[in-house]
Amino acid sequence: MKMSKVLWIATLVALSVALVTPSFGQIVANDAYQVNYFANRFTTLRVLNTGQIGSPIDSGTNEGKVCADIYVFDANQEMVSCCSCPITANGLLSMNGNSLFSNSLTGVRPDTGVIKIVSDAQPGTSCDATTILSPVNAGLRSWETHLQGTNVFTETLSQTAPLTNTEAAFLGQACSFVVYLGSGRGTCICREVG
Repeated sequence: MKMSKVLWIATLVALSVALVTPSFGQIVANDAYQVNYFANRFTTLRVLNTGQIGSPIDSGTNEGKVCADIYVFDANQEMVSCCSCPITANGLLSMNGNSLFSNSLTGVRPDTGVIKIVSDAQPGTSCDATTILSPVNAGLRSWETHLQGTNVFTETLSQTAPLTNTEAAFLGQACSFVVYLGSGRGTCICREVG
């Protein structure tokens, strides 16, 4: 009798843990993750805070701040740099190719690749791309210019995609790895304007 009661309690505990633990590939945010490409090394990335959280009135206290967690991959699908840039409500972050690629992990500036951005609300004044804490749906919007030919530029809106717990964990861990291996390299440079 006593053994069956222990088995029953163990089964309930195991079931409770299974129901609470996020499943593999579970979506944690529908509109906090954006992707775009870059080509021919010449690119400008613009990211704006849509003002979904906080107030822009007192930017000195980081009211409405959303962190733009930025992850840059080369054409071989390897992360070459990452950073997390704070953008206050209605603020604009503008990064050119030098900001994105000049301090790459390998020291080589990639010609083509992918840029991924996660809008993340992190407490305090600092942002950290190695840990995605609290994704903010519709918190950021981004555009990127692309050189398509001689003096022919286009600008595209980054596409939103669902952020899964698996992808969020991968991005943070890969960024930690890049920062650790780089010993000062592998980080992009944030510049907020406007």
